[in-house]
Amino acid sequence: MSEEIDAVLFDVGGTLVDLRPTKEEVFRKHLKAHGLDVPIETLMPVLAKAERQFDAQTAELNGKNEEPFWEQYDNFVLDRLGFSGNRESFSNDLSSEFARLIPEVTNWAEYPDARPLLEDLIDRKFRLGVISNATDLARKVLINLDLKRYFDSIVISAEVGVHKPDKRIFQIAAKELKVPPNRAIFIGDRLAVDVMGATSAGMNAILIDRSGAYPDVKCLRVKSLSALRRFL
Repeated sequence: MSEEIDAVLFDVGGTLVDLRPTKEEVFRKHLKAHGLDVPIETLMPVLAKAERQFDAQTAELNGKNEEPFWEQYDNFVLDRLGFSGNRESFSNDLSSEFARLIPEVTNWAEYPDARPLLEDLIDRKFRLGVISNATDLARKVLINLDLKRYFDSIVISAEVGVHKPDKRIFQIAAKELKVPPNRAIFIGDRLAVDVMGATSAGMNAILIDRSGAYPDVKCLRVKSLSALRRFL
């Protein structure tokens, strides 16, 4: 594939960087506070199933009126864990914690496999880009982690007025990188938002499935960024 690809583009959250504490750790903390002590090993596959179950609906999120979605998501998880506490109180506490954690630049950390891959791609003369459904927080996170310097283009939905999976945001990024979409490949962690969005714009796409949430998909899928080397 490397002979056909000039540019490699990435999602940010869940692909290059992750929240610290992680989503799983935050869920576990609040479950325990509400009377259910669940081992992280039990919780992780349940959250992975939730990611798969609600994947298509995430493509419809736009940062407004998302409470019903997250209520469904939480109930899906709580049903499978046998939670018998106050669900409204749990969801409110969980949402408040994420609302506090997510906007803080220092609460984001790079995945260990991110920088080595970026270094390798730069050495091999690929043009690199980012496409993120986010605010300027995504750029600030990349700057804080000293990752911004790897990218020739950073396209953020809040700044361009369209968000993934709209094909226009992928086309904007391809134009900035001066490559036709079919000579670019996009790496992201959501099927409907990232993979289907990229392919609708004519890009190649690979799903990074760190949690094993998507065993059934028919697109190219890897469990780590280091595994991308076989395709590039």
